[in-house]
Amino acid sequence: MKQNKRGQIGETMTWIIATIIIIVVLTISIFIASFSVEKFKRIQGSYFQTADVLASKSLYSYLSTPDSSGKKVHTQIEEEGNLNEFNGNFGLQIFRGLYQEEYLGNPSNVWLGIVTETEEKVNGENCENEPQFCILESAENVFFGQRPLGSRGTRLSYHSIPYTSESVQIDNKRNIELNLIGK
Repeated sequence: MKQNKRGQIGETMTWIIATIIIIVVLTISIFIASFSVEKFKRIQGSYFQTADVLASKSLYSYLSTPDSSGKKVHTQIEEEGNLNEFNGNFGLQIFRGLYQEEYLGNPSNVWLGIVTETEEKVNGENCENEPQFCILESAENVFFGQRPLGSRGTRLSYHSIPYTSESVQIDNKRNIELNLIGK
């Protein structure tokens, strides 16, 4: 009988020590992750920020959100061609609400809208061979206004000023784009 109790005590102590080690490792992992999350939030080059991971995830979540009738924002924009009352106000809440302070506190530094490829290059040729020189036009909308860096430009010039741009394709010629300027 006594040997059996000693065996149970030994096994119990092994499990208690293993549980404590697991808790310590998890606590250290969470502690390290909480301090390094800011480091992984942005992907930066030497002159400008190329991506904001949280803004990208916010844009995809926004486009997947249904309205009261169950129609997703992406589908609404695809069918209507621009922001409507529901998705425009919802976009203002999300993007200006979450990112305006972070991007110099200026509401003009946060823009969400439709960008259209014109299928024309700067010199008038077709865009197929060198897409970076294709002309893009952005549609003004009631909620975010006109794109702050210009409503017309090439794919290359749209990305030459320090800002973050997240884009999701709506169809072959149109994208919904989120621009965050500043930092």
